[in-house]
Amino acid sequence: MDETPQLRRRPGRPWALAIVLVIAVDALLIGSRTGECIDYTAESGAGSTCTSGPVLGPAGTWLLAAASVVVVLYLARRLARAARQR
Repeated sequence: MDETPQLRRRPGRPWALAIVLVIAVDALLIGSRTGECIDYTAESGAGSTCTSGPVLGPAGTWLLAAASVVVVLYLARRLARAARQR
């Protein structure tokens, strides 16, 4: 009767952690912005300008968002399957 207790494995945990990781990476990359300012002297007559935008650029941001949606949907499907098998 000396049986060692076995740890119960939670099958959905890795999928849930992967979803959280994808969301965290997206928040970091999409939430960050980059920019530059060009200052002209008053004698030149031109005005100073500043621009800013997403770190990955508009096309990269849309591509990241689309890929993330696909990955999160896949992981959510795997999570649901793991929950059903429980």
